[in-house]
Amino acid sequence: MATTRMPHVKAYRSRGREYLYYRRGDDFSISLPGPENSPAFMAAYKAAEKQFIAERESGGTVADAITLYLSSARYREMKPSSQKEYRRLLDKMREAFGHLIVKSITVKMVDDLRDKHAERPVEWNRLRSRMATVWDVYKKKYPIFVDVNPREESDRFDEPPSDQNRPWPEDVLRTVLTEATPAFRALLIVLLLTAQRISDVIAYTRDQYDPKARTLRFQQSKLSRVGGWMVLHVPALLTEMLEAHPGVDNLLLSTPQGKPWKKVNAEETLRNMRERLGLPRYTLHGLRATGPTILKMLGVENRALRAITGHTSDRNLEIYLRGADNYRLAVETQDKLAETFGSLIREATAEGNQNKQSGATGRASRRTKAELKPSLIRLRK
Repeated sequence: MATTRMPHVKAYRSRGREYLYYRRGDDFSISLPGPENSPAFMAAYKAAEKQFIAERESGGTVADAITLYLSSARYREMKPSSQKEYRRLLDKMREAFGHLIVKSITVKMVDDLRDKHAERPVEWNRLRSRMATVWDVYKKKYPIFVDVNPREESDRFDEPPSDQNRPWPEDVLRTVLTEATPAFRALLIVLLLTAQRISDVIAYTRDQYDPKARTLRFQQSKLSRVGGWMVLHVPALLTEMLEAHPGVDNLLLSTPQGKPWKKVNAEETLRNMRERLGLPRYTLHGLRATGPTILKMLGVENRALRAITGHTSDRNLEIYLRGADNYRLAVETQDKLAETFGSLIREATAEGNQNKQSGATGRASRRTKAELKPSLIRLRK
């Protein structure tokens, strides 16, 4: 007599043995003991059914989702500094939504939280991104419990321009390199010629540098989760600098006191120099954008630039190329524009008003008319 199979039960045979599962959808699967329809089987079946219904009706809280994310490899493989920043923002998310069921989060709730950050656009954009990351991780494990994704259902704020990635102009670069100590100058030159992050540059070691092959092989810390291995060419100029300023122990670079560079020490050294020289804010990270920006303006393609910077997409690279993307395309057009209006502008400049006053409006107009009045009276006579 055939056995009546309970709903949602799947049976598989392997090497002469039968395996039973309670399976609902793509994400809910619980192993059941055999034989099928035995007391042990029925007890496990009812427990699985009850668990599915309970999860279907509620699901975990936002706090549960955050906890799941913090235990994920995606989070644990980050640098400690990045983990700290993520935790800070996720604590804000836990405070706002932690007690709520993930499935109960609505678009209105997310929009209300966005409105509260209207005066802090950068903070909201980062929080929104972190929230979306938590949702992505949670949805992979519990897809039926996620209806709203903060990244898809809410908008970013327009952020004020940041000078964090601003390329250094030549005069600032010349001034700083001239005034820097030899050890700090060496650090600045490596940052400029390798176009890498300060955290990676200060960690370069002697065994990563091959003077014969003139290569530098290292792993980008920010991209360590996805590989991030780089092999850079070391130009002769950089070779000379590295040989002239050897670092301490196994490091390629060191401070004037012969100690390893720390990011905070390097940033503080630059900040003190800016204040002493009266320079505007340019950052060490801006040196990562300086070379690629100039190269872009010279016509170097994004693919070649990414080979230096290590960016995995043009979208990420172009954050460092703002203002330079269309430079080569605009040069010829602007030259034609100047050529078209050149004679008109030169004639108007040569024949036009040479007074400091405009001679057309307000007090300047009245002053000009007063100066011209005696001449007009003589002409009329």
